[in-house]
Amino acid sequence: MYYYANEQPPQVLKTYRAALYIRLSRDDGDKPESDSVVNQKKLLTHFVESQPDIELGEIYVDDGFSGANFNRPDFQRMMTDLYAGKVNCVIVKDSSRFGRNASESGRYIGEVFPRLQVRYIAVNDAIDSGKSQGAAIDFLNNSMRGMINEYYVAANSENIRSTLNMERRRGDFIGSFAKYGYKKGPSDHHKLVIDEPAAENVKLIFKMYLSGMGIRAIVRYLNDNGIPNPSTYKKLNGMNFKARTIGDSSLWSDKTVRRTLQDEMYIGNMVQGKCQKINYKSKATRECPPEEWIRVRDTHEPIIDKDDFERVQQMLGKHVKGSAKSGSVDLFAGLLKCADCGHALIKKTNHNPDKDYTYYRCSTHCKCKSACSAHTIRFERLYHCVLYCIQQMVDIAVDADEVIDEIRRNQAVAKSTVDIEKQIQSQEQELDKVKNLLADLYPDFKSGLINADQYQINKEKYEQEQARLQANIDNLKASFADSDAPNKTNDFIEHFKRHGNIDALTRPILAELIDRIVVHQDGTLDITFNFCDAFQT
Repeated sequence: MYYYANEQPPQVLKTYRAALYIRLSRDDGDKPESDSVVNQKKLLTHFVESQPDIELGEIYVDDGFSGANFNRPDFQRMMTDLYAGKVNCVIVKDSSRFGRNASESGRYIGEVFPRLQVRYIAVNDAIDSGKSQGAAIDFLNNSMRGMINEYYVAANSENIRSTLNMERRRGDFIGSFAKYGYKKGPSDHHKLVIDEPAAENVKLIFKMYLSGMGIRAIVRYLNDNGIPNPSTYKKLNGMNFKARTIGDSSLWSDKTVRRTLQDEMYIGNMVQGKCQKINYKSKATRECPPEEWIRVRDTHEPIIDKDDFERVQQMLGKHVKGSAKSGSVDLFAGLLKCADCGHALIKKTNHNPDKDYTYYRCSTHCKCKSACSAHTIRFERLYHCVLYCIQQMVDIAVDADEVIDEIRRNQAVAKSTVDIEKQIQSQEQELDKVKNLLADLYPDFKSGLINADQYQINKEKYEQEQARLQANIDNLKASFADSDAPNKTNDFIEHFKRHGNIDALTRPILAELIDRIVVHQDGTLDITFNFCDAFQT
């Protein structure tokens, strides 16, 4: 039947089947009492009972899910039912229960629901798409509500991040699971204590690497001997840990061993904040660069000695691989360079009936004989040359240490460091006074208290005095530094002196003391030692 524009059609009451959607999340700053699942359910069912055109269809509950995104199980189940036509009205306590992402909430309310002819009601916000006040007003109401709701989750996310960073800077451990080798303290879960069985495996990994074993050889040893990797160890100890691995997650990998060898946590330093959520709308994370990590020294008992840890870092920095057969790292791997092309020298062995001969040759020459010359050097000659040079450097370090000890015993410092500090403090106070006088000079001139000539004379006088005081302070600080110099440790002396009476080369010693060995075509060597800067000072 048709009706003309000037005629009033009879009223037909449409009945809606309602989907009551309930959501609660502490991450959004929800109030447990007023926003509880029970209270939301009671409010919504009472509302439906008071509406003659709405009947209860289904109740959907997402308890513990953030409103920052819509990847929630019962929300997705509700959307499936809406598309299937099982329900055609969505009712929430307020817009924040529906979602706290303004753009996504607006898309559902403004695009998806109208296309599906779904009615949307937010009870406490007095929003009802079935009783539209006009497109412009509805858009404004929904947009304002969406922005307010998203602001709350953004602000709450920022507050949580600030609190966690404050705890990290305090040296408190805030992770869900302690680093392998440690466990959370029984009385304070923000403190770490050593977990002996796992700590012994960490010590074993460092010991094997320092002995010259490559990372692959260490991985093979751990797996062959049935030593559980960190994720498996956590599961065996009853922790609900989920590893992000492909394939057999119980095996050690090169990556896991390398990370273990590089981790400062094992020398007692707390290192956190390595990953960060991209933003409050997503659970996706990004890896932060090392300079953004939050480090606090000496927060827990170390498992690895700091000197051993530093030697391991030096060895790792050489970027070498272990032998495919034995897994061990060659004594000179990563140290030998060709003087002409700059590329590495590689190890070769000639097998003769009476004796095997091992030598090193330019890798470029091995690939293309016309590209570079051989730069060949026998292992025995290289070994003895390097050993002799290190022995000479050790003797120099011992002699230098004796000289410094003599200076410490006989040096008569004209003024104690305490006196120098007092003089610096006094001169700095005088400098502050002059700076204040200089700062007040121009306002006095502008106000007429002094004339232009007086202003210029006083300005020059104060500037000269300021320069004199600053020079005095600089000289005193230099004197203070010089007076303390004999008491400072020298890296060159400390590292070389510890190898007194050295009569054999080892991989850890070479990695610690030598930066590179350049081999010339005539067999001469240029050895660059570590800590050269300290030696020159």
